Amino acid sequence: MLFKEDTTTKDVRYTGKIIQLETHEVTLVDGKSAFREIIRHPGGVCILAKDASDRILLVKQFRKPMEEAYLELPAGKLEKELTPLENAKKELEEETGYRARNFHSLGAFATSPGYSDELIHLFVAEDLYEGQKGGDDDEFIDLIRLTKEEFSEGIRQGHIKDLKTVACYTLGKEILWKDS
Repeated sequence: MLFKEDTTTKDVRYTGKIIQLETHEVTLVDGKSAFREIIRHPGGVCILAKDASDRILLVKQFRKPMEEAYLELPAGKLEKELTPLENAKKELEEETGYRARNFHSLGAFATSPGYSDELIHLFVAEDLYEGQKGGDDDEFIDLIRLTKEEFSEGIRQGHIKDLKTVACYTLGKEILWKDS
């Protein structure tokens, strides 16, 4: 079967600082029409890193859509002029104050392909050293450090529930603890 939908009309309903909302009228493979709502997003990065005492670096920040503070791995949206790796290096330093000598790509995943084109690129950062903490004027972030046992327990207990964080940790923990 051919898996394709042809857009017959498109309307940009909203363009904001980060996202754009579009509505599409599409023709399905059987010739019928359907309506789609699509969020365009530049994508992002997420970084798994541990410090010299084997603790995973996380950030805690308030997430307005969820109305609570979330524990997440350092992450951020892609800037057009930077590659995903360059974005990962920038976000790690801005949010944690650390740089890394080595980065490993874990690939990328679509966060919600039913309505968004957002792709998150996952990385593991190794061999950390001090850099310069920065960040955006509208970000208030606490740096949190957890052991891998505390991290795993945080997932099980529902304290860590951000999907990019869980995916990055799950895919990258063997790289950081390859000798364990």
